[in-house]
Amino acid sequence: MPRYFFDVVNGHGLERDEQGKDLLSRDKIPTEVAAILADIAREELPTTPLAMMQVNVRDDAGKNVYHGELSFRGEWDD
Repeated sequence: MPRYFFDVVNGHGLERDEQGKDLLSRDKIPTEVAAILADIAREELPTTPLAMMQVNVRDDAGKNVYHGELSFRGEWDD
């Protein structure tokens, strides 16, 4: 089973995934990336009016195979 590594870039900088995750298929990567981005958004968005977060996925050979990102901007209407 292939192992993929999900490196996160957010307001705290780069967090390199050293453990990785075994996935049955490469087709599962977008779902995993979406879940990671949603988790980060739940934690960070309430505390910031502007955020950009990314997940870069590497295979077990270190090759980048997928990239996902999410941006958020919130403003009060006063």
